[in-house]
Amino acid sequence: MTEKTSEKKEHFDFYGKKLGYWYKGFEGKFSKLAEIRNLIPEFKDFYYSKKIEDPSWKNIKLIDAFNELTTPPRKFFPTIDMYKRWRRKWDDEIAQKIFGAKLSKIEKKIIVTSNERNELIPPSDNELEMGGKILAGELMNDAMNILKKDQVYEEHYDDEVIMKRRNYVLNVFNFVTRAVHSKQALLIRGQAERRESAGFLMDLVRRSTAGKITPDEMVLLKQSFGRNKDG
Repeated sequence: MTEKTSEKKEHFDFYGKKLGYWYKGFEGKFSKLAEIRNLIPEFKDFYYSKKIEDPSWKNIKLIDAFNELTTPPRKFFPTIDMYKRWRRKWDDEIAQKIFGAKLSKIEKKIIVTSNERNELIPPSDNELEMGGKILAGELMNDAMNILKKDQVYEEHYDDEVIMKRRNYVLNVFNFVTRAVHSKQALLIRGQAERRESAGFLMDLVRRSTAGKITPDEMVLLKQSFGRNKDG
């Protein structure tokens, strides 16, 4: 009986090139964060100097140029997600330094809590519920994107990082599930209380018709139907 050999699944970019092979000298393995952590500050300074000097520098060429600063060349090969996170933050800092403005300012307000005079506005219960649902949806989308990326690029992350990402996904799932179950439980409880109230009022009506109701119960019955004591 022959044993089946497991083949490692290969992934390609949009242009059909194997992932990572855009780096010069790439040997088929992205750098783990722990392996290049001490080089990131040096690369950040290098990135700043080159981008300020000539903004047209290509991102991959910056990695290649940085690696070639030493002999033999370094093996500084960050993953796509790693490099994107750095660039997003560093490009904002460079823009702030040069132009005095940030490139990407993200501000989403789903609930208005202040007016143009900066006076506080208490949100309504409906607004809070709507905002909570939107936030839960955004968290679910974020968690799903993380899970999908992990399924494709899992081998590019340290085990510790994978565990943290999985914990985040599970925490979001548990949070949203608890919120949904709590809402359903409140609805069920409310329905039960309304049924009990309706049954109690019907009993009072029957007893009042039979002349077996007390004065206090008659007051309660009138108040329940929107009538005052003297009605």
